[in-house]
Amino acid sequence: MKPSLQSLLSLVAALVLGVVLTACDEDTAMIGSDIMPGKDHVEATESVFRLTSRSIPVDSVRANTANSYLGCIVDPETQSKTTCSFLAQFHMTEDYRFPAKDLLQWDEQGNPVVDSCDIRLFFDQYYGDSLAVMKLHVQELDTARTLQENVAYYSNLNPEEFINPSNTNHFTYAYAASDLARPGATNPSILVRLPKEYGQFIIKKYYENPDFFKNSYNFIHHVCPGFYFKTTGSVGSMVNTYISTLDVFFKYKMTTEAGTDTLVSGMHRMAATEEVIQSTSVENRIPDGMLDPANEYTYLKSPTGIFTEVTLPVGDVVAGEHYNDTINSAQIIFRCFASEAAAGRLLSVPQNIVMVRKADMYKFFEKENLPDSKTSYISVYDASNNAYSFANIGQLLTILKNERDAGAGVVRTESEEVRNAKYAQWEAANPDWNKVILIPVQADYTTTTNIYGVSTKTLQRVRNLMGMTSVKIEGGANAAPQMSVVYSRFKK
Repeated sequence: MKPSLQSLLSLVAALVLGVVLTACDEDTAMIGSDIMPGKDHVEATESVFRLTSRSIPVDSVRANTANSYLGCIVDPETQSKTTCSFLAQFHMTEDYRFPAKDLLQWDEQGNPVVDSCDIRLFFDQYYGDSLAVMKLHVQELDTARTLQENVAYYSNLNPEEFINPSNTNHFTYAYAASDLARPGATNPSILVRLPKEYGQFIIKKYYENPDFFKNSYNFIHHVCPGFYFKTTGSVGSMVNTYISTLDVFFKYKMTTEAGTDTLVSGMHRMAATEEVIQSTSVENRIPDGMLDPANEYTYLKSPTGIFTEVTLPVGDVVAGEHYNDTINSAQIIFRCFASEAAAGRLLSVPQNIVMVRKADMYKFFEKENLPDSKTSYISVYDASNNAYSFANIGQLLTILKNERDAGAGVVRTESEEVRNAKYAQWEAANPDWNKVILIPVQADYTTTTNIYGVSTKTLQRVRNLMGMTSVKIEGGANAAPQMSVVYSRFKK
């Protein structure tokens, strides 16, 4: 069949349009080069600057982790001693109800029959000697002085402020991390047996006023404010408790399907979860040698312990001809020292660290910020290279430059001599303006997988690391790593 005249005309029009569009694409591809004069091409340069750093002792950090630490160990590599105790509240399920009162079993004195009452501290890892016998003092807190949700508690809190000295609910126990009674147990725990009377007290409180069990707030303020778990006079191991439970075991009547009454065992469990407060108290004994400014290295140690302060040479970075340059990137790599006790290393390397401005080292965590790659950055430990890397802190350098200019009242057209005089006066009043802190953190990620099976990790939360870690990184006044800076400028 021959094509019609109309179809032939349509085909020709389509071909012409395609040629026009192709010509347009070729022309627009060259617009950028055509409108820029040849003398305005951008050139890039690179310079390297030496940093300075030092180890700084940190007496406390915000202790808002869900895990709590208990015990005392001495790091054989550094001889630093860390002692941890903790306070914990217990969560009450909304509108919890015990069985009807007439179904419960009661004794002749009018007390509910309680089989047992105990606290279990479940732990998933330990440091040190699992056979070391540790001493634990357990004491109930005070309902009149409870831990408050709107308060940022730090690891140097004084537990005595939350204890009623006249309260007789305190007990001393001995334990070892190795659960010898249950070899191979998958959920090892420290068992704290409380008197049956304490279980009776909890149950009687419910029948006196069920509203006390309506939610965690009521339960904490009227029944059980929580407990203080204190390490006392023993050294050898540290456990990481991921959950603590308060359990009351009792008996009550129920009717079987056959219509007969029977007596069954019941349990009421309250757990220390993220819905309520847990706060670890930390005491560190740091040898003077770890803080010696003559060291050609610095430390990162958690919990609290030691952070690394780094002075960024911003003045040198933007000096001279670089003052008007654009900072494209700035990279720093902190290499770690091999452990001197690698074969029997007690403490692991922090897996995540953040770099924050010194002025922000506390409020960053109080505000529960995430690293924004402008004034705060995160680095994941690179085991293959035994190092932490910050690939590009260029935006931070630019922010610091602009902040110093604004604070010192510098005008871009002024000479460098005039600028430097203004800088000297402003820096004397703001000595920490160019200092950042490296801090070990716990980084929580979520992983999502798309329909193609590709997984993406998203950082959800960053908190001070309360686990036992320690690492020595290159640093000091004369041995800190270098920072590589790449600039760009228009050719003149």
